[in-house]
Amino acid sequence: MPSPLLEAARSLAPLFESEAAAAESAGELTPSTVAALHEAGLFALMVPSSLGGAEADAVTALEVLTEVCRADGSTGWALLANVTSTAFAAAYCGESAVKEMFTTGTRPAVHAGQFAPRGTAEPVAGGYRVAGRYSFASGSSHAGYLAAGALCGDQMLAYYVPKEQAVVLGNWDVMGLAGTASVDYEIPEQVIDADWTFSLLSAEPLRGGPVYRLGVLSLTSIGHAAFALGVGQRAMEEITAIAGGKARLGAVPVRDQQLFQHDYAMHDAAMQAARSWTFDVFGQAQAAVDAGSMPDAVLANRLRQATTWSTRVAADAVRFAYTWSGSDGLRNPSVLGRCFRDMHAGTQHLFVDNNTLTQAAQALLGGS
Repeated sequence: MPSPLLEAARSLAPLFESEAAAAESAGELTPSTVAALHEAGLFALMVPSSLGGAEADAVTALEVLTEVCRADGSTGWALLANVTSTAFAAAYCGESAVKEMFTTGTRPAVHAGQFAPRGTAEPVAGGYRVAGRYSFASGSSHAGYLAAGALCGDQMLAYYVPKEQAVVLGNWDVMGLAGTASVDYEIPEQVIDADWTFSLLSAEPLRGGPVYRLGVLSLTSIGHAAFALGVGQRAMEEITAIAGGKARLGAVPVRDQQLFQHDYAMHDAAMQAARSWTFDVFGQAQAAVDAGSMPDAVLANRLRQATTWSTRVAADAVRFAYTWSGSDGLRNPSVLGRCFRDMHAGTQHLFVDNNTLTQAAQALLGGS
């Protein structure tokens, strides 16, 4: 039986679809979409239950985010960024920061931003002097807090500031994922309390259940895998609908052409396989932390491997669907055209770079 969270995501799909063009035009999610996400509690999908969140496990989060990404890539991408960044703040930051962000603050308890260590952090009494310039603050337009990263000695430090203590620079004019508000921003030099920080690669959860023991990289994989599975699935659904009535001059309908049938079956199988294996490895990881252990090196790398591989499989499926759609995918408005733009924007993210497969292979082979 579907979880209430999954049912909520499915019920909102028509809204996300109807608002997609407006989001692309505005460069950010529409007020109607943001309000619906708040109302459904989806921004708190992975926030610990002790802070009023849903505390979804890895598989449930993967299901929900896949469904939203299937409805609209920009909505799903902004949400996955908000969900993970908000979850990290809730699980890993210190008590005073969490109290302000989640229980007594006046800003929305929604977080966005980039954790890449592109800034500076200098230890001072009780905290850090931080500054930096960052990119890709997906979901920032409706966030109350922005995340950032810095190298501090041999530590990769993640930290948060209220959005009004940052400068939003804009610069989001892109081919795909246009509605995500993935803008550049700057953190002017300021001193923050240590409670507003955590160690990016070695954080231990201070609250919440077993899922948070998976750590930042594995939890981040959930959203990127969901994006690939959702957008790839939607593209295959769209070409299925288009092919029945599509025929080039002098040719039989697309759905009756053997070349199309062969490639359709191959891409459908590949998407089904990607979904099954991705859900399986995330299920294994969740089972490990539920049992009180951690995923071993092979399984941890399988999470990244499945995420990047699913992205490649989905990109191939989207290209297949778009190519066979002819002008149906070319002319706006087109769901399939939007899938094409969004998917190819998503492939450029560092998190699904081909080097992640090389790193996974080294673990699978038992050495570097």
